[in-house]
Amino acid sequence: MARRTGDPAAFLGRWMRRSRTPGAVVGIVERGHRAALRGYGYRDRAAKLPATPRTVFGLASVTKSFTAMAILRLAEERKLSVRDPIVRHLPEFGTPDPRASRRITIHHFLTHTSGIPPLPSIYYTGIRSFGGNPPYDRKVARRVGVDPDHAPIDTYDEMLRFLRTTRYRLLGPPGLHFSYSNEGFGLLGAVIERVTGTTHERFLDEAILRPAGMRSTTFDPGILFRFPEVTTLYSPPRTGGRGGFVPSQIWWEDTCLRACGGLRSNVEDLSRYLEIFLHGGRVDGERVLSERSVATMTSPYARVDPGVFYGYGVEVRPDYHGTPLVFHSGGLPGVSSFFAVAPARGLGGVVLSNAEGVSAARPLMAELNARLGLPLATELFDVPRPAPAERPLAEYDGWFCSGEGIWVRSTAHRDHLRFDFRGIELTLRGLRLRPAGADRFVTRIAGGRGQVRFERDARGRVAALFLGHRLLRRRRASELPRARRGQLVW
Repeated sequence: MARRTGDPAAFLGRWMRRSRTPGAVVGIVERGHRAALRGYGYRDRAAKLPATPRTVFGLASVTKSFTAMAILRLAEERKLSVRDPIVRHLPEFGTPDPRASRRITIHHFLTHTSGIPPLPSIYYTGIRSFGGNPPYDRKVARRVGVDPDHAPIDTYDEMLRFLRTTRYRLLGPPGLHFSYSNEGFGLLGAVIERVTGTTHERFLDEAILRPAGMRSTTFDPGILFRFPEVTTLYSPPRTGGRGGFVPSQIWWEDTCLRACGGLRSNVEDLSRYLEIFLHGGRVDGERVLSERSVATMTSPYARVDPGVFYGYGVEVRPDYHGTPLVFHSGGLPGVSSFFAVAPARGLGGVVLSNAEGVSAARPLMAELNARLGLPLATELFDVPRPAPAERPLAEYDGWFCSGEGIWVRSTAHRDHLRFDFRGIELTLRGLRLRPAGADRFVTRIAGGRGQVRFERDARGRVAALFLGHRLLRRRRASELPRARRGQLVW
């Protein structure tokens, strides 16, 4: 066993205190054994009910790995190919660029390389969940181009119509850019339904969850509340809220985006799920996915950052201090989740938390780092050290905005950039970023180090900011009032 380099439990305790997380559960699988399943804090803080490995939490975007697995099961059965154009299975699919639309494939959706930019649809698909009490300030939403009174998007047909008729420009031809797209992954659920003739949820249950013995994992909100242990959700009071978290029983529910974030589960079940990656597609000897499909899913396709790539529904770091690492995070109101596996070392883990917007990766990586013989605080991503700027900082001055309500004002100073966020979920001001090489900048935030990069167009001009796995286009200040009027072309 690897030499221990600290106490992961103490690290997690400090993380919970600093982040004010009410409850979290950690699961570790090592060399064929469920080495540790531990709960910390409360699933219900007011009632003092403890969080345990049986407590059901939201998974948010960890769901994407399940959807990718379902697609690969259908590929094994020769019912589709990941190289199929989306229009082969969804003839109604389209974007404002008909020619590019016909070239977008299942592979592009699986790897977030379709070229679809960040759009506000995630708020419109979840609008029935929060009704008249949105988890954001309505005035802020309208100011950044998200209409709080938009008609709900409930069905795949409505999502397809939204993508055909909304005013936006593709980021580029399919396959050129990586930019996280919930819409693409959500529509993979529609592809599954067209191919199987049953619902995406039923197929996933029959093909993945039941064979893996995952009896507490579900999309169904009705079943959710009949489980013996279900967490309360905790979120900031509103956009930019400070002072901790307030409880809520409102689970984000969006029927046409379930394939990208709708699963709920517990650590007992997810410790079984990790075995699929660690044992070549088997759980307790039961074949869930072929070994070849696991390898396909965890191969590096789209570059996210130096040394980090996106596979199918998972991120891949081919060399994490000497071993490949496969991982994914998730976040929604009241949900922060993260899982990671190092297949060559027979090691994997998962953290589920009931606090919104906290880094569940930090405590899990502390656990895994200890077992890999690394310092507990070893970063998941290699963040470069500050270095002299290679270009004048004035080139990065301006607004960078997305349809998901993420707006950043970058202001150049003598030796750093200042970021001011004016968006739905971020109102942080005065964030200082130091140059760190070609078009890259680093900062300290939330107890760790972070990085951003800028991208240039064919003429060499700064055209976009890569932040939070999304490409945010540069905007002229004169364009911004058009967002409030719903006239901005995303």
